[in-house]
Amino acid sequence: MSMQIQGRSAVRRVVGTVAVAAAALGVGVLINPGVASAATTAPEVSYSVDGNDLTLTVRNTNTTITSWCQVFVLNAADAAAVAQEPGKLLDPNVIVYPDVSDPSTLFGVGVGSTVTKTAPDLPDGTYAVVGGCVDFRDGSGLTPTVGTPAVVIIGGPLGGINTGSLTGLFGS
Repeated sequence: MSMQIQGRSAVRRVVGTVAVAAAALGVGVLINPGVASAATTAPEVSYSVDGNDLTLTVRNTNTTITSWCQVFVLNAADAAAVAQEPGKLLDPNVIVYPDVSDPSTLFGVGVGSTVTKTAPDLPDGTYAVVGGCVDFRDGSGLTPTVGTPAVVIIGGPLGGINTGSLTGLFGS
């Protein structure tokens, strides 16, 4: 890889991380690195497909007021890496939605709340949908506790087919 390409990738990561940090401070959303509390659980996540639009619903079932959740869409090929290292949810090269450079797509879900948003006009492809929660009072850091990714196909003849969760690959 040339130095110029590596430099662009590093700049994208820095810009994405700065945008996420600013949004998290401004609206108290998820997407922060570190280690999550053992008491924090992944959110309930559901989705539906209409053409190339993916409607996402996330429900925070945690009981601690400092717990916030988010739902993410990523390329299915990146799901295993995220399951092993949830901090990869900060990488704008991994996340398809929310768009870390557009704070209006970042939506945190507080305790007992449910939020529904649409990831519009996704390119045809195979994606993973995964929810994650953090507890902001956890002094050890803030890596999301992530749920089991579910795979969805957008576009093409199989578009909208729910292939189910990837429990077999990532545990129960």
